Amino acid sequence: MMLLLYGYALNFDVKHVRLGLLDESHTKQSRELTQKFLSTEYFDFAGNVSEEPAVDKYIQDGKAAAVMVIPRDYAKDILQGRSTNVQLVIDGTNSNNATIIIGYVEGIIQNYSQDLTVRYMNQKGFSISTGAIDFRPRVYYNPELQSMKYLVPGLVAFILMVLTMLVPAISIVREKERGTMEHILLAPVRPLEVILGKTLLYFVLSLVAAFAVITVGVVLFGIPVRGSILLLALVTILFLIASLGIGILISTATVNQAQAYLAAGALGFLPNMILSGFIFPISSMPFWLRSITYIFPGRYFISSLRGILLKGAGIISIWDQIIPLLVILVVVLIAASRRMATRGI
Repeated sequence: MMLLLYGYALNFDVKHVRLGLLDESHTKQSRELTQKFLSTEYFDFAGNVSEEPAVDKYIQDGKAAAVMVIPRDYAKDILQGRSTNVQLVIDGTNSNNATIIIGYVEGIIQNYSQDLTVRYMNQKGFSISTGAIDFRPRVYYNPELQSMKYLVPGLVAFILMVLTMLVPAISIVREKERGTMEHILLAPVRPLEVILGKTLLYFVLSLVAAFAVITVGVVLFGIPVRGSILLLALVTILFLIASLGIGILISTATVNQAQAYLAAGALGFLPNMILSGFIFPISSMPFWLRSITYIFPGRYFISSLRGILLKGAGIISIWDQIIPLLVILVVVLIAASRRMATRGI
């Protein structure tokens, strides 16, 4: 349910932007410019604005995310080969959307302006081509530039974080509240054996959930699996064990389920989600925050997951992600085992 909900709802692709129009020219040329925008999937016509003072009110009322203002002398300037001004007023409440909209507009205007220049020069008897540079971008791994393919691997990691950190921590603390854990600790078993015994079931369930979630991502969202299945399984197992260890460590430091829930959220899956590169690029974070991201296993798992699924990366390409994940796994298990031995779970 989480994968379906977030997979379809969480989307960074900005399409069908509601575009208002204040056309003071009312000419064939102004209609041609308008059609350049509305013929794409990025803009939808939101309505005509009657006058310039009403532009701000149009955006303020939420009738449009952007309004294009075409001046009165637009056609005259175009026909005479002069530069002309076109204004675009954008709602900047969502800065990310506004930035993307500006990029769309710049691309459309640049291409249309180039066509107008070539058309005008040909009418004057100068035979020129569309440009000296034939720019043909080629996008690897995600040619459609769908944000879903970028987000779904992160969603897989996020769902597994909830299963492996929150659920075991609360479950084990519940046993502490009932007093059953004291009987387990009196048995002739080592702390590490107790940890393995308490997490084995959650590990199996999480492994099944990982397989199910990745399968749903492939079937419903078209996420490719270009890399090795065995490597994918290895990375997933390392991440699950590390996350389970964090959940057990949290359970040793809390005395009731409410504390376990808050600690697992504040110290477990929420930092892993925010500081792992799932949604926000790590490179754009300040230096001190980037330094903190190295202690969270989600950072390495999501990077490995995207590399294996989308790029077909091999173990040579992601060894620098596997080694830190393995180190975190060992450190967390040792810390949880020692804390259990000295203070009890």
